[in-house]
Amino acid sequence: MTFSRLQLSFVIILFIGISNHVLMLPHLLFVAKRDAWVCVLVGYGILLIWGMVLFFIMSRNKQNMKLSTWIAKRAGRVVSASIMFIYFFHITIIAFISFYDFITSIKIYFLPLTPQWIVVLPFLLLCVLGASSNLKTIVYSSTFLLPIVWILGYFVAFSTITNKDYSYMFPILVNGSSPIISGITVVLGGSVDILLILLLQQYISKPFKLWQFLLLITILLGLILGPLLGAIASFGPNIAAVLRFPALEQWRLVELGEHVSHVDFFAVFQFISGAVIRVSLCLYFLKDIGFTSNKVKSIVFWSASTSLFFIGILPISDLWMQTAIGTYFYPGLLVIGIILTLSLFVISFLPQKVKGSEAV
Repeated sequence: MTFSRLQLSFVIILFIGISNHVLMLPHLLFVAKRDAWVCVLVGYGILLIWGMVLFFIMSRNKQNMKLSTWIAKRAGRVVSASIMFIYFFHITIIAFISFYDFITSIKIYFLPLTPQWIVVLPFLLLCVLGASSNLKTIVYSSTFLLPIVWILGYFVAFSTITNKDYSYMFPILVNGSSPIISGITVVLGGSVDILLILLLQQYISKPFKLWQFLLLITILLGLILGPLLGAIASFGPNIAAVLRFPALEQWRLVELGEHVSHVDFFAVFQFISGAVIRVSLCLYFLKDIGFTSNKVKSIVFWSASTSLFFIGILPISDLWMQTAIGTYFYPGLLVIGIILTLSLFVISFLPQKVKGSEAV
């Protein structure tokens, strides 16, 4: 079962795009405010270099083997299990946070009085259905959904152009370098998700070319920069920094003539498209990441799904959650990204062991 580069690019854009477009934005604006867009540009330069390293790692797996198998053949099963555990931990955390953030957004903006489980259950069922079958469901759904999501993104951007004042972009560096460093940490930490492309490499029919891979990174960074500039220009840096979902708030500014407004239900379509693909792919990875026994895969899958249900219905303080995400999550992801990248880079130079003989 293989897919084209374009099809898997659609999956990656939806999977990471929802994080860049919605989840990361309030934290980036909070720590960097007006300087947030500068953080994205600096982070983009760093990510291009990192992307070249990641592309080199991918190019060393010429047979498109499963990542755990590729590592085991070069560094042994213990190293492979260790790296897969880091991936497992990473995917579990981002699945929980993505699920929680989606449920919170629906509760805040659209269904504040609806019992939580009524919102959680159908969303979880969609994710479970998407992940329980093979990867085709997720890939084909992404191929259908992304063009619509993208069109709606341009629609809200151009529909609110009269509400924007881009003079809010300047002056920059008023508060020194500290906000820039904090903002770059958020950008780089949130972009670590692209490491998951290594788990999809076994499904690619033809390997990415370098320019295609760097273009993919450029698009993903654009999904941060677009709504970020829109939020600052629409609300000002200080107001934008305290909004819970700046990207969703921009939809409330859309008016079609004098009589049509409140079209922010389109934002729900955007958000649920990205969130379903993100959580579904996380669940798929969790059962497929390194387990061979179908029984173990089933236990892991249903345990993760049940945990998501309780994450969704438990009365977790949103203030506490956002503080924890800003303080620990993005810096922690950055550390995970550095560890995985360095480990895989070193492993890529090791010879592949083949029953008594060695071949690179």
